Amino acid sequence: MHILTSLLITGLLHRRKKKSAEKKAESDQEESRFSSPLLKMPSVLSVVHSIPGRTRFRVPMLVGMTSASQKLRKTLLGIEGVEDVDVNIVSGTILVKHNPKRVFPDVLAAALIRLLGLEKQIYGDVEAKFARELRELARAMNRAIYEQTGGMLDMKTILFLALAGLGVQQLVRRRSIALSAGFTLLWWAVNGLMSGRQNDS
Repeated sequence: MHILTSLLITGLLHRRKKKSAEKKAESDQEESRFSSPLLKMPSVLSVVHSIPGRTRFRVPMLVGMTSASQKLRKTLLGIEGVEDVDVNIVSGTILVKHNPKRVFPDVLAAALIRLLGLEKQIYGDVEAKFARELRELARAMNRAIYEQTGGMLDMKTILFLALAGLGVQQLVRRRSIALSAGFTLLWWAVNGLMSGRQNDS
């Protein structure tokens, strides 16, 4: 009898541990939905709070914009799973009540970014530091060449002359006008010079 009782208690405790482990995994999954990088954005759009089924966004650009907020509300209500939208033009917040199983907060944030045209402000033009430093170095070298030659040459002109010279050398060496490396170099030289002139005008 004692053996049966201990087996029954052990089985119940194991079931309880299993349920608590399942709940913890479910809660971790739910938490990961709300810690999306899309929900951590600059001050043009931010999440004030988010619990399953209810997410409040702060959008400072909506302050005092009655017609835009009405259009935004109507459009958000058209998203399947969105149950109610309250736009506050005094505080610049949007409260969205939604079905947490059908609509996630990061989807709502993406919809708001798209609807409000905030893509450039949030994502911007991403550029590597190395590329930026190379461009700054090229500008500095261009300026130095321009000043040293009294305005006669710059990097684009030198590049044009170098490519044109190499192209002519290749064409003379091969003695044909077939599409060769020389012709390609000449094409790049002329194209580079023409694009530089278009940018100047």
